[in-house]
Amino acid sequence: MSKKNVDAPSKVYLGRPKNNVKIGIVGMPNVGKSSLFNILSGLSIPAENYSFCTIDPNTAKVPVPDERFDFLCKFHKPKSEVGAVLTVTDIAGLVKGAHEGKGLGNNFLANIQAVDAIFHLVRAFRDKDIEHYEGNVDPVRDLETISNELLLKDKQFVENEIAVVRPKVERGIDKMQKPILESLEKVRDWIDAGKDVREGPWTNNDVVVLNKLQLLTAKPVVYLVNISRKNWKKMSNKWLPDIKKWCKARSPDAPVIPLCVAFEADVIDAGDAEAQKKFIEEEKSQTMIPRIITTGYKALGLIHYFTCGPDEVKCWTLRKGSKAPQAAGVIHSDFERGFIMAEVMSYEDFVEHGSEAACKAAGKYKQQGKNYVVQDGDIIFFKFNVSDAKKGGKKK
Repeated sequence: MSKKNVDAPSKVYLGRPKNNVKIGIVGMPNVGKSSLFNILSGLSIPAENYSFCTIDPNTAKVPVPDERFDFLCKFHKPKSEVGAVLTVTDIAGLVKGAHEGKGLGNNFLANIQAVDAIFHLVRAFRDKDIEHYEGNVDPVRDLETISNELLLKDKQFVENEIAVVRPKVERGIDKMQKPILESLEKVRDWIDAGKDVREGPWTNNDVVVLNKLQLLTAKPVVYLVNISRKNWKKMSNKWLPDIKKWCKARSPDAPVIPLCVAFEADVIDAGDAEAQKKFIEEEKSQTMIPRIITTGYKALGLIHYFTCGPDEVKCWTLRKGSKAPQAAGVIHSDFERGFIMAEVMSYEDFVEHGSEAACKAAGKYKQQGKNYVVQDGDIIFFKFNVSDAKKGGKKK
């Protein structure tokens, strides 16, 4: 069979991100993590707009830019507008030996386990007023240090799990544990080879095991390179080629985004949206924050679908490739359990034809069953019925 007839393997996404997507900022001390977090905090939205939300001092809810959501809100003029958000956590600076508890190692591990993905920030500029933890600036060394600390901690997790499962298999206590042990040993061997878990060729059984472990290197990563104002204006940096080369070797599909945290802080300090736009134009530059936020989403393989009406326009988050019942379950488990059908029109068709009625007339408003794979930008009206409870009917 020729190579062109062989389908490329689809991307395996680990973890189970929910509608509230969480990303942690990690890096060495004094690389600009807290400054970047403060910039994102400046965009933070009120916690009372979201259910069951208590925002810690090191956590910010940041709106995810989506022009489709903005258009739908302008069209429907609903009483409530609920867009997609990204919960960002500022994780304490990591140092060599963190996997053994050095520095704030134990704290950072709990925080990283709680997030869905990682913004790995590295510093690529010298400044006599900003001390570097290692004494000198070496971005590739810093990337290697942090990545290896996460990998070493994952090794501890996996070996501890193997120590629990293996005796059960060897003594014949639980035969169901054998495939779990095989997956664990496969993961351990992958880690021993110095490879991050997110890059592994995992089977469906492996994925089930991995998702329970919540390993640190299983999480998607976006590399952020903090450069100086001077470099940002020139759009060049001497360390950047080596950084990109290292990232490509470690995580081939991981995005690498240069930014100047100091410039981004100036943008926020300029004032409201109009003042910020004017400042950026005067500086003849651009802000990278919207790109960073949306790239974090894309790294998780996430899409958006919308529920719309006069009462509320809401943006929902879903893993790419999910089917209609799973999409319904994002709203409420009853919707998935009692799923009947999804009435669907694409955002593009809605814009083209101008209304739901016009989409129906053009044959673009369709009833979809349980096997329908939800597409990015779908506008969905769910029908469900839960017979064993006093619930049922429709939800838009």
